[in-house]
Amino acid sequence: MIIPGKHRCVLFDVDGTIAETEGQAHLPAFNHALEEAGLPWRWTHADYKRLLKTAGGFERLLRYAEETGNDAGALRHLLAGVHKNKNKHFAEILASGAVKPRAGFAELIHSLTRHDIRWAVVTTTSRSNWDALWNYSLSPLELPAPATIVVGDDVQAKKPDPEAYLLALQRLSLSAHDCYVIEDSRNGLLAAGGAGLPVAIVRSEFFADESFEGAAVVVDELTELVV
Repeated sequence: MIIPGKHRCVLFDVDGTIAETEGQAHLPAFNHALEEAGLPWRWTHADYKRLLKTAGGFERLLRYAEETGNDAGALRHLLAGVHKNKNKHFAEILASGAVKPRAGFAELIHSLTRHDIRWAVVTTTSRSNWDALWNYSLSPLELPAPATIVVGDDVQAKKPDPEAYLLALQRLSLSAHDCYVIEDSRNGLLAAGGAGLPVAIVRSEFFADESFEGAAVVVDELTELVV
């Protein structure tokens, strides 16, 4: 668990961890963008659950193209446009106020602040998606800003590769022993573990039934991690 006096920063994943953005915003935004592009693909909840095994929205589009027998390379430019448009729709959904942070998130951040523990963000989502979540869902809670933010745009390899977490430690000038991670997926657990970081898992809509062997603790809600 998070230990005041030992841990100096808690690193948060975003989608599914801070807010249930996958089902509430990403999935409908993808389907809206696919329809606008004239593609016949419509992702069900089950489709998206499978595709989430691949980190990165653009990478999921390429994977689905291959799964459906299409030439992903030939569609690359079109799918890049779909992904860009999807991010626009994602921001619109968040601007509507439809997505709230998970129960206990604000309480946890305020608790960390009282114990002089900073928080940071390590995600494979895009900078624009993080900005939308911060501006529309988190900033109104009057939380302190994250000590650093690492997004998918900042790294070459996405989770489960540890690059994003290693970059965060570098930016924070902290060691793995100084930090604690909160994730919701096995890919996230592997990425943080690969950087030598202890990990708490908070179960989420799409990843609740994954194997979390090696996690320091597995909880149902962030309220269980308040220090």
